[in-house]
Amino acid sequence: MMGIKLLKIKLNILYFILYSTVACFYPFLTMYFQMRGIPYYKIGILYAVNSLISIIALPIWGVISDKYSGKRKVIFITMILCSILILLFLFTKSFEAILFSLIIFMTFQSPILSITDAYCYEIIEKNKGLQFGKIRLMGSLGYAIAALLLGILIKKLGIEFSFISYSILMLCTILILKTIKFKGKRTRIPIDFYDISKLIRDKKFVLIVISAMFASISMGANGNYISILIQKTGGDVSKLGIVWFVIAMSELPFLFLGNKIMKKTGVLNLYIIGILFFVIRFFLSSQCTSYNAVILVQFMQSITFPLYLLTTIEYININSTSNLKTSALTAFTALAGGLGGLLGNIGGGFILQIKDIFFLYKVLGISCIISLIVALILKKYDKDVKSL
Repeated sequence: MMGIKLLKIKLNILYFILYSTVACFYPFLTMYFQMRGIPYYKIGILYAVNSLISIIALPIWGVISDKYSGKRKVIFITMILCSILILLFLFTKSFEAILFSLIIFMTFQSPILSITDAYCYEIIEKNKGLQFGKIRLMGSLGYAIAALLLGILIKKLGIEFSFISYSILMLCTILILKTIKFKGKRTRIPIDFYDISKLIRDKKFVLIVISAMFASISMGANGNYISILIQKTGGDVSKLGIVWFVIAMSELPFLFLGNKIMKKTGVLNLYIIGILFFVIRFFLSSQCTSYNAVILVQFMQSITFPLYLLTTIEYININSTSNLKTSALTAFTALAGGLGGLLGNIGGGFILQIKDIFFLYKVLGISCIISLIVALILKKYDKDVKSL
């Protein structure tokens, strides 16, 4: 019992610091691009490349993790390289230099979170006293605190401070991971192209990917362009830190209670509820006229993202064979998150060139309506399959 308690503490600290590093990079990236004089449509291209790298890199790292190196070793390698490569952004000035740095950095950054989640799930399978939602909420707490503090510090010290903070915190994450002795195991069942093709041909997998992809179009664009919404409604970088604090902190209750709620309502039912609230959230955002209203709307993150995160991971996990769990999760993240992010980022950038941020948020709401329709089709198909 004491062993499980100590392991839980270490995982909590790991997620807290790991997501603090994420808060040092993603929330302020659009502002960094703007400070470098990058126009909106080129910002969209940068974010699209970011998503494209994830689409390519995630499945590759997933297969490497499942078949060759193991999850723990892959996490170590990618974290060490990212702690160094992030410093490239301190020296980049031109669009081309930023693009090159982003490609190199994201090749190793993109798999860290999904493979860490898969590693955590593997630990949980061996230690039934642990729950993923309660561990993952520490990530949201870390993200919230880091985003709030960085919003204040960047205003005083400059945007470059965020990249230095990322490097320091990532090194701390590596040290915490080193104390977790659980190595996991590489699959004894070989993965071949038939396994991968079978996964891609699985109708349930395809439908959850399509639904999540349209939701990710909206989530990706919102995450990258909300700073512009804050600016257009009278806020500044310190207000952006508050927004991300609210977003991350609001996730905690549902991450804590998510497993219990999921058992009572069912995985797909909870997923559909989350997507429905995404629709409402983005349409409300499109109507905001002050940054205070924007901040209030972000409290809906408490329902939207935690339900999306917990249900998609659980659905992929229970519908994947043991030798493909990491590959399935990374493939899902690449196709849903990566491709959805690619479309949302590049589309968002071009929409902002010809329209305004409020029109963009209306489009994000429509994208979530499509996600909801596909989710309802998946629910019907899943019910039909179980009845056979």
